[in-house]
Amino acid sequence: MQQPTDFNHLSDDDLERHYLGMIADESEMAPLEEHLLACPSCVERAASTQEYVDALGAALVTIRED
Repeated sequence: MQQPTDFNHLSDDDLERHYLGMIADESEMAPLEEHLLACPSCVERAASTQEYVDALGAALVTIRED
């Protein structure tokens, strides 16, 4: 994962893993969250990623109901 101290933007993969709940290690989660506090661009991308993950979840529920 890219470190927030150099202000490289977070990768799409890191954002997806975050919203899918795949980051359990605090040493990986803390820098990601710190970066999101300081980078409006990544916050915007994070919101889009969360919408995408939510849509995937809703689609899975629909598929399971059918």
